[in-house]
Amino acid sequence: MYISPKRIIKNLFLLVVIVIAAKFLLTVFGKDLSTAHSERVILGDWTQQEIETLMGQAALKDGSDAQIEFLSEKFLGTPYAENTLGGASGETEQLTVDFSGVDCFTYIDYVESLRLSGNFGEFKEKLARTRYKDSTVRWENRRHFFSDWVSGNDTNVRDVTREIGGDATVTVTKELNRKTDGSPWLPGLATVKRDISYVPSEKLSPLVLRGIKTGDYLGIYSDKDGLDVSHTGIAVRKDGVVYLRHASTVRGKVLDEELAAYMKNKPGLLVYRVK
Repeated sequence: MYISPKRIIKNLFLLVVIVIAAKFLLTVFGKDLSTAHSERVILGDWTQQEIETLMGQAALKDGSDAQIEFLSEKFLGTPYAENTLGGASGETEQLTVDFSGVDCFTYIDYVESLRLSGNFGEFKEKLARTRYKDSTVRWENRRHFFSDWVSGNDTNVRDVTREIGGDATVTVTKELNRKTDGSPWLPGLATVKRDISYVPSEKLSPLVLRGIKTGDYLGIYSDKDGLDVSHTGIAVRKDGVVYLRHASTVRGKVLDEELAAYMKNKPGLLVYRVK
């Protein structure tokens, strides 16, 4: 079949236009349109401009520790709120931003993502990267467990628990998401075997506590089968004393509590640090 040179040139021209248009869309939207997701944004008492101002102020701080301390402090007094992310296996996941109330996990999600961002659009991108594996907003990809923060290659933090705890550190192998009776904590989510290191509370000596830095992300070890931690928060040092800054279920808000006192009836502590 004969195809005229003019038709070949026309088809090549159209192909070039399609490729250029696709690249333009990727540049404008910053992602493949096939991976687009819906969003749910509740700013509470904040405005977007105020949030971007905070990010700008944080960027001027010297080091990630100072940035985390500054940003986390802005949430003090924020009400504790359960299940703000919702979702379940098989349901369409939304990228949720809800500053009107936080739980212990969404609190650290927001602080870490704000630290990495310069504007609100970038914050949402970093939140997707922090909260979800491969930045893919799906319930199955959500980092449901604290140790998900240090698993894989796309993480912002590293596990320094053994570095801080030394010989006092205990490591156990857990099958996350599997209860003692074999049923899942989160139906529809696969189980995963993982080594979890923690420092037992009775081993949190003054020497060990001195190794914890402001801005470290802390996990309260859970001795229940299938769970790595029962709670999370942020370490803040003030006048030589380490405090746990966290969204407290007991007190109903974000506050500071002296870490040593808080840990007295807890099994142990995990410590993660910004890379």
